[in-house]
Amino acid sequence: MIRFFQGIKRAADFFSIHPDGLSFVTERRLKDLEASVSRLPKAIEDRNLTRIINLEHESYKNFCELEQIVERIVTILEKTLDKKEVSTQSLAVEQAKTTKKPKALKLQAVEEEVEKVKSTLTQREVKRLFTYRDGELYWKVDQGNKSKKGDKAHFYLNAAGYYYLYIPSKQKLYNVSRLIFLMFHGYLPEYVSYIDNNSQNTRIENLRTATCSQVKCSAKRPKNNSSGYKGVYLHKKKGKYIAQIKKNKKHYYLGLFKTPEEAHKVYCKAAKKLHGEFARVA
Repeated sequence: MIRFFQGIKRAADFFSIHPDGLSFVTERRLKDLEASVSRLPKAIEDRNLTRIINLEHESYKNFCELEQIVERIVTILEKTLDKKEVSTQSLAVEQAKTTKKPKALKLQAVEEEVEKVKSTLTQREVKRLFTYRDGELYWKVDQGNKSKKGDKAHFYLNAAGYYYLYIPSKQKLYNVSRLIFLMFHGYLPEYVSYIDNNSQNTRIENLRTATCSQVKCSAKRPKNNSSGYKGVYLHKKKGKYIAQIKKNKKHYYLGLFKTPEEAHKVYCKAAKKLHGEFARVA
């Protein structure tokens, strides 16, 4: 009997030192339980049967209430843990969905990448192969039977109007402007642009670095432009001409005009302001 009520005392001690337990048990209830348990040994020693029965009843009542509280705590803890577990599982599932599996490397892709690396030229290699003279390149080493040391390198003009050069040791065509730029500056920019807008003028003083947007700024008037002026388009319904300009994939509407000349005049001003040194109005 005494051990039973000592167990109750230990339960009361547990709740008195754990803040989570105190959130469900009032301070008064704990004091009542402790008081009834502490008076029980004295009543047993005095052999006061009535007092013992009353204390047992009071302690049992308090114990039952504590037992209910413990059950509530356990239930809340189980729900909390279940939520955390479900949350963790959901997160793992979402991560599994969003994580992309690495693509298997194809042998052909690997071989292409290896060939790309092999075909890459450095400034040292370009200087070893060529001598530069006024926008032209001359061989410094023999290239089979066709090209000998001191010969002028043969340039190939493609459909877009750019010069290319074939290097037998690399078995590849290279853009001449980029080779010359690499020879003088030691690196290759995103694009090489031409100051005078002439892609066949490969003199080093005519070459400059450029981005994709800047190259488009200095592009010629599109062939499908029927107005005859860059940046000017006919509005068929209104019978007037629209002036518009583009930079960094964004279009700017400049207005609606009676004649294409008026529209182009406005375009030229906007081009100098937006495109700067890369502006080309024809």
